[in-house]
Amino acid sequence: GAEASEHRLLFATPELAEEVHLSGLSRVSLRLAADRAAANLSVWLVSLPWTEGASINGNLITRGWADPQNAASLRESAPLVPGEFVELAFDLQPDDQIIPAGQQIGLMIFSSDADFTLHPEPGTRLTVDLAGTALDLPVVGGRAALARALGID
Repeated sequence: GAEASEHRLLFATPELAEEVHLSGLSRVSLRLAADRAAANLSVWLVSLPWTEGASINGNLITRGWADPQNAASLRESAPLVPGEFVELAFDLQPDDQIIPAGQQIGLMIFSSDADFTLHPEPGTRLTVDLAGTALDLPVVGGRAALARALGID
């Protein structure tokens, strides 16, 4: 199942002590390298734990995509140099929803989203530099509301 896969990275908050209202655009910044000259990049924001017996889309908060070959320019693509890191920053789809207390917010990073990206030969490996990766969430109430929900206020 989706909860156990070596084909994606999944990072999650601690369990929320109170609900979190997300409203607007989430933005992700990533520093990554691929093992080939072209790669897809897909990012999903999900609620955890996974809903038993449901499709992964049942846990989907929002998602977004980027082409690492266009890291420097949206108009001109350049082949990736395998193993060389590029920096990308992009917005996920706008969303407005409340994540209930007891859930976690997860950031899932993977290559091909079967619903929205091309389907290249499988096997692309992405390396993500966590020190160069960040997620900005549009939390109603700002940092203070998120800190309270995470129990770190």
